[in-house]
Amino acid sequence: MFITEDDYKSVCDDFEFEQICGVSKEDREAAERAALEQICSYTRHRYDMDKAFAAEDDERNPMLVQCAVNISLWLMVHRLPQNMGHERRECLYNDAVKWLKDVQASKASPDLPTYVSCDGDTDAHNPVRYGSMHKNKYDW
Repeated sequence: MFITEDDYKSVCDDFEFEQICGVSKEDREAAERAALEQICSYTRHRYDMDKAFAAEDDERNPMLVQCAVNISLWLMVHRLPQNMGHERRECLYNDAVKWLKDVQASKASPDLPTYVSCDGDTDAHNPVRYGSMHKNKYDW
């Protein structure tokens, strides 16, 4: 998986991690898959997210890792009694979504692999095309 347990240490301590994630590894992995899909919904139109999520260790984009961690924790915090820690997680979640919206609107440009089409175009999923047709000489 793209996220490791060590990635959670940057935003919560071991006790908080155990409280939020509980004993079910399957629940944590389900939240992580949902978080990665939410990230993809903002970025897959321009970036090759399969390549981005296939990166390992230091090759991973640190901001992408933090977004995935914060969104995962936000999805998991709702099953705690009385939503303990809800306010802090909500703030981190909103920051992650704001960054993703900035990436989507091209206000932020992360170091992520872009799609490359067969003709070498790196913006293959952009619906706006420009240019002109090849010159036609009308020689019959």
